[in-house]
Amino acid sequence: MEKVLLHPNPKRDIGFECTKKTALLLREYGVKVFVSNCDYSFEDKEIILCPFNDAIKDSDMIIALGGDGSILHTAKHAAYHNIPILGINIGRVGYMAELESNELDLLGKIIEGDYTVEERLMLEVDILRDNKSVYRNLGLNDLVISKTGITNMIDLDIYMDGNFISHYSGDGVIIASPTGSTAYSMSAGGPIVDPLSESITITPVCTHSLSAKPIVLSSKRVVYIHALTDKEGAIGASVDGEENVGLRYKDKIIIRRSGYVTRLIKVKNLNFYDILCEKLTDRRFDDR
Repeated sequence: MEKVLLHPNPKRDIGFECTKKTALLLREYGVKVFVSNCDYSFEDKEIILCPFNDAIKDSDMIIALGGDGSILHTAKHAAYHNIPILGINIGRVGYMAELESNELDLLGKIIEGDYTVEERLMLEVDILRDNKSVYRNLGLNDLVISKTGITNMIDLDIYMDGNFISHYSGDGVIIASPTGSTAYSMSAGGPIVDPLSESITITPVCTHSLSAKPIVLSSKRVVYIHALTDKEGAIGASVDGEENVGLRYKDKIIIRRSGYVTRLIKVKNLNFYDILCEKLTDRRFDDR
């Protein structure tokens, strides 16, 4: 690793304290450091403040400092450039982050090449209106289609490879990748899925039907959603928590596995189930 881009979340890394420590530690290993989304001025001229989109082109790795949201924010851009991401958790849960803010000493192992990379499936989302694409995006976690009002229900028809699956009438639906299964989908009653599995999960949100259950599909499948709510501004779609895109009556949303992947750096000998146990139950690994 010769060039590393640090991308902190100022709301999590108060005063950029973790960013400062990380940058200085990387400089001790002779790494050239770019820092985006930061207004702190470093004396070391090899620590360069610059816009994210400029620095990513020349970086060997991105370090996202914050919570899982910080990783999600960088995932799409990193995937386009085939650059791995290391997450440093300064947030609350942090399923995807590899290191906690008190484990910066492990950065040395990464610089020395003592790490592995996990490839995570991503979702490609395309919204069609009158058979023309009006929105396209790439996500690591999920697509959420939801009502925008307080009391209104929305109606959706769900198809898989052109075959009708179900009609949902309620608050919405979540289409999640394996990585996204532990996010909103889990909170809505969806299954926890191994992040390295090849699947797409459909989880209804507060549906008015006793038969509406989460469905796990092969990642080879293509999901089609037809928006059937005709009230203007009643329904929206969001990929990985980004800005809501308004949907109209008879809009079609297509969700499929993307050709891009998110590459997450792993340096500790912990598997997904160790992390899940700790994050969901506060049980530590050394308690076993």
